[in-house]
Amino acid sequence: MMQTMSNVGGLSENLLSRYSGPCPRYTSYPTADRFRPLDGSIKPWEALQDIRSLSLYVHIPFCRSLCYFCACNKVITSQYGLASSYLDNLLEEARWYRDKVARVPVTQLHLGGGTPTFLSDGDMRRLMEGLGEIFELRPGNGVEYSIEADPRTLELETLDTLRDLGFNRLSLGVQDFDIEVQRSINRICSADQVTELTVAARERGFESISYDLIYGLPKQNLNSLHSTLDKVLELQPDRIALYHYAHLPHRFKAQRLIDTDLIPSAAEKVAMQLAAVEHLGHAGYEFLGMDHFARPGDELAKASHAGMLQRNFQGYTLMPADALVGLGASAISYSRDGFWQNLHRLKEYAQAIGERGNASCRGWFLSAEDQLRQWVITELMCRLRLDKREAERRAGASFDTYFYEELQRLQPMFNDGLIYQDENRIVVTEQGRWFVRNVASAFDIYLHNQHTDAQYSRVL
Repeated sequence: MMQTMSNVGGLSENLLSRYSGPCPRYTSYPTADRFRPLDGSIKPWEALQDIRSLSLYVHIPFCRSLCYFCACNKVITSQYGLASSYLDNLLEEARWYRDKVARVPVTQLHLGGGTPTFLSDGDMRRLMEGLGEIFELRPGNGVEYSIEADPRTLELETLDTLRDLGFNRLSLGVQDFDIEVQRSINRICSADQVTELTVAARERGFESISYDLIYGLPKQNLNSLHSTLDKVLELQPDRIALYHYAHLPHRFKAQRLIDTDLIPSAAEKVAMQLAAVEHLGHAGYEFLGMDHFARPGDELAKASHAGMLQRNFQGYTLMPADALVGLGASAISYSRDGFWQNLHRLKEYAQAIGERGNASCRGWFLSAEDQLRQWVITELMCRLRLDKREAERRAGASFDTYFYEELQRLQPMFNDGLIYQDENRIVVTEQGRWFVRNVASAFDIYLHNQHTDAQYSRVL
């Protein structure tokens, strides 16, 4: 029986009605919907000359079949030639960065998609060797090279190739083990497939294995989610990302294939999330915030304890680097000066690479004010507190004066016990962790001062 929402997990209906609506996830600040077309005055990549370490993100958009829930930038195809020619363009884009990036170690590399393991083993080697000619790839201790994989299609031989190329973290898209839920989203994946790959990855020396799960899917309920979590816990992944399904069929055509009558209610989704946090907590996983969990010995959990957790476009991360270079269609890059994003469509991406060597189309140059607020929002999202004295040092003014309007926006959250403050700090409480996005949004000057048509996912 689904819990009623009168006071589930200590969250009253009153709190949920006021704070659980749409809000940015703050994987960047300003958020990506604020990016504007690039012109000659916006060249944030020039700061790449001054960095001491680098993160790389490579977007491989191809998938063999369509998952109805997916909101990623993807291409469904059985024609492998598309991937091979795309890889040519991607490596050409990488070469564009050759004289723009300081020759520094790549401390974090992530291949996302789509399905990165759509690439053949030969092309995966070609990709990594090509990147190694341009960037300082040093796989081994102290770096994290990760890749997303579809357990329905990942071969054991490919695991061997990935380890040989230096990958040490594997992320498997599980979503849910219930067969009825899987049918409703067109993604049939057995627990046996995930088990075989998990065991094999550990035998081959992958240091960290993570599962992606989703709650709020059609035909899903509290009991089926508990059953999925029980199977997951038998396999003991090092990290778990439990995402909320955001149903936005007007933006993502594939979601129009989902029967909206089968989607759990908002109250049921909240009950699922709260139950999952409790379930995983009892099994020893640490709730890092929003949708990320980790076993205590995992590097992500250690980073959280050390106050070193960061956020980027993949969510919570170690990201121990001064800048991020994103390669491929729709990929976003970051430097201390700002952001730049590539064209989304493959044809436009390929044309831009052929004409000018890069495919950036929009971005944002960070002002001093942006950098201040970026730091504030990161502190709140990642460390659940804000040092007012450090904020004053960065702002060059009294905290209460500089952030007067923000404190007014925060006042209801103070009253509701979501945050508290003393002379030196603002601290997010245990209950407030559920609404940390709301807390951070009080400092988002663009959210409050400019109109936007962007539609954000719900907090709960």
